[in-house]
Amino acid sequence: MKNFFNILLLCVGVLFATNSYAVISTASNPNETETPGAKIGINDLKTLSVKEIEAKIGHDLTWKQKLAIKVLKNKAQKAEEHPDKPAIQGSSFLGFLLGFVLSLIGVLITYIVFSGEKKTIRGAWIGFLLGILLYVLIL
Repeated sequence: MKNFFNILLLCVGVLFATNSYAVISTASNPNETETPGAKIGINDLKTLSVKEIEAKIGHDLTWKQKLAIKVLKNKAQKAEEHPDKPAIQGSSFLGFLLGFVLSLIGVLITYIVFSGEKKTIRGAWIGFLLGILLYVLIL
């Protein structure tokens, strides 16, 4: 039981460590030369396709960069369709982690911090219930 939770915690830690590095990494490829004036604005992002963006900046994008462009396009489109909704919201995964790891205290923290965000609160309850179910199954 203890080994299972140690392995689970290690896997979650490695997942977050690798994802956070990919988000904040600004290391550039020394083989790529940046063309002057190849800056892309939000209007370019909305109107140009991935191939056109690659042509404008002068080099091919990695699959992660292509995926990030598609996600940003989707978020920009949703922000234009619903300007009254905030751009940053709590995720159900964050609520799930709080509920699963911290149990009932995690659900209470979710209610306090993310008041009014139904997805996050529902995720906390799901995490709490899954944690109890896992506990019962293991015992």
